[in-house]
Amino acid sequence: MRTATHRTSQSMHVVRFIPEIQESRLKQLLKAAVLILMTLATPAFASNWQQLGKERVNFGMERDEIRAASKGLFKALSVEVRGAAVYIRSVTVHYGQDETMSFPVGRIVQAGERTRVIDLPGSARLVRKVVFDYKKVREDAGKAEVVLWGRK
Repeated sequence: MRTATHRTSQSMHVVRFIPEIQESRLKQLLKAAVLILMTLATPAFASNWQQLGKERVNFGMERDEIRAASKGLFKALSVEVRGAAVYIRSVTVHYGQDETMSFPVGRIVQAGERTRVIDLPGSARLVRKVVFDYKKVREDAGKAEVVLWGRK
């Protein structure tokens, strides 16, 4: 156990560095490092990805779409949720040549999270629109919004 001394106006005290204090400090440093890495990772996502559109979630419909035509060709998609959590059943992609493909998601996406990256088959594709099939997570949840991202 290490010791350090410091003087006060009245007397000299010996302070022992307890392993628990060191462990607590290490946890604080790790949390700070994770926060910094998360902050640095967000711009990297944004620089490689283009926002294709966003839609306020209409829980009465349980199905909404984002039209993405004329935004270019894309190799992958991801969906971000803002405001309140949404259970996304699936995402159906409508390509430029009247071809559609459905991708199951099957999970609750919390506000501030994104779905996994959905790799589109083949080379870069023209995405005309994306249809979301979802359901409300909680009755008292606030307004939610889905944001569609595409990677070229």
